[in-house]
Amino acid sequence: MEFEPANRRHAQSYVAVQFIILALLVLVSNRVGFQFRKFGYVGTLCEAFGTLGFLLSANVMRSTLTAIPIPKPDGKLSTSGLYKYVRHPMYSSVLLFCLGLALRSGSLYKYLLTLALAVLFYFKSAYEEKYLLEKYPEYQGYAERVPRFIPFTK
Repeated sequence: MEFEPANRRHAQSYVAVQFIILALLVLVSNRVGFQFRKFGYVGTLCEAFGTLGFLLSANVMRSTLTAIPIPKPDGKLSTSGLYKYVRHPMYSSVLLFCLGLALRSGSLYKYLLTLALAVLFYFKSAYEEKYLLEKYPEYQGYAERVPRFIPFTK
């Protein structure tokens, strides 16, 4: 399956925006803007579980892992590990980690950036799923059984 350069540029733009939002989440001061009450321990737990989920998901993907939302030509459909519970556990894990950053800091900006990242991941995953359906016919049944981001929501 070959992908047109325009498709690759579109896919790369999702990744670029994703990294800009992530950089802002890290670089925005915790003291800037309106502060919500801090939830330090809960935030730390979210960060820890987000990191663990990301590492476990990356381990399942291994050589087929790519930031660009287009499947690799030699890739295989992953449905084991955390992929049994959600179709995009890496996105879910990154969002959980970012929510942890926001909870620990209490920064309204970090909450808004996490929300922006969730919206981006929604559209990025929809874009990616278009190609997953094309490459893997069995993806349709998998997508009907397994929720996109949040386990046990189907």
